[in-house]
Amino acid sequence: MTLNSLQFQAFKAIRKKIIYCDLEPGKKISEKNLEEMLKIGRTPIRESLIQLRQQELVYTIPQSGTYVSKIDLKAAENARFTREHLERQIMVECCAKLDKQTSIILQTVLEEQEKAAAAKNERDFFAADNLFHEICFEIADRREIWTWLDDHNTHLERFRWLRVLTNGLPWETILEQHYNIFHALLAKSPEEVNFLTAFHSHMMLYEKETVVGRFPEYFTTTEE
Repeated sequence: MTLNSLQFQAFKAIRKKIIYCDLEPGKKISEKNLEEMLKIGRTPIRESLIQLRQQELVYTIPQSGTYVSKIDLKAAENARFTREHLERQIMVECCAKLDKQTSIILQTVLEEQEKAAAAKNERDFFAADNLFHEICFEIADRREIWTWLDDHNTHLERFRWLRVLTNGLPWETILEQHYNIFHALLAKSPEEVNFLTAFHSHMMLYEKETVVGRFPEYFTTTEE
């Protein structure tokens, strides 16, 4: 395995741990601990931390160490805004291109998400949540846009993960909205798909106060 592939592997692994708060916002991290955790050498770990600094997911304090950045609500909201306005159009395109085979794939993902909800499996539920949207982008032949969004929405992803962990915010709400979007796609109703996608995207606006209230130590804002 080349150094570049090891660096990419390390970057993806650390980024995932930041999203899932396995590496908690505000906590100090060390190259040595990451080496032991990921079983990857010092150089790719160091290079991946440079990339994570560029994405403002970690920061370094001289003579102190490297820390996981707290979740920037402004950055999360900007990512939500961008995704909403792109995804509404992409879902309309998905509506036009959905066929029998791809509708079965989407239904299977929803069934897996439903099973994860019943089993109270947070990570499987969250993964299925993302997969539903990702497949819709693929059906619309907009995979490149999904990849671009995924590279720039880490603060939003961290917020969405904490939403899954927040008591009082039922997973069934997400699942019901996904099924509503799916049925509008099956009905070939672009206006309904557009409306439901926007409504789904607005969940963050309605739930932000509850999530931040549950995990106040994980968040910062650009105004602070």
